[in-house]
Amino acid sequence: MRLEALDRHAYHNGPLHRADVRIKLCATLAFVIAVVATPVGLWRPLAIEGLLLAFFVGLARIDPALLARRWLGFLLLVAFLGATVAQSHPARTQLGWAVVWLSILAKNSLAFVAVLTLAGTTPFPKLLDGLRRLGMPAVLVSTLHFMNRYTHVLTSELARMTQARRSRTFKRSGRLDWGLLTGLIGNLLVRSFERGERVHAAMLARGWDGTIRTLDGEAEAS
Repeated sequence: MRLEALDRHAYHNGPLHRADVRIKLCATLAFVIAVVATPVGLWRPLAIEGLLLAFFVGLARIDPALLARRWLGFLLLVAFLGATVAQSHPARTQLGWAVVWLSILAKNSLAFVAVLTLAGTTPFPKLLDGLRRLGMPAVLVSTLHFMNRYTHVLTSELARMTQARRSRTFKRSGRLDWGLLTGLIGNLLVRSFERGERVHAAMLARGWDGTIRTLDGEAEAS
């Protein structure tokens, strides 16, 4: 599944993979803050930050094509939002709209790739454990755990619903139009609420006490 590509890579045995998860979380947060705080139009600091990030991406040994595909998908959204923000940015009159827009794209791209690098070198359960050890409220850690788990479940269910719909739709192209697609999404939303109620009832019936237990003995108390 495409959602698991980075997570599979996170189980490799590289220098960044072996580093303490708390250090990686704090370093990524510090890098993102530094990138966001870089003034618009100052390309030298952005270039230094880009070179630093490129070094750690190389150290992480993540497939560049994997990062590029996710970055391109992110870039389309940021390009549109950046064009809107640049139009009313205070620095537009002094630097010009194009400089402001490119600065927004560069800063968001660096922050996004930094987060991807963290995800590609740290399994999600270890990220949650690191957040818990750094003092994040346990209820938020548990919420993130279940969100990650059921994102994959609902994605698989949507794929099955789509395949079933295509097998009953006699069209030469085999593609779903917007009407059918929105119907599937609405049906998936209803199923998600129903599944959530069933899972919650099952957890209470099995004595759920707010503690996430794993096979390796780790636990996240809430």
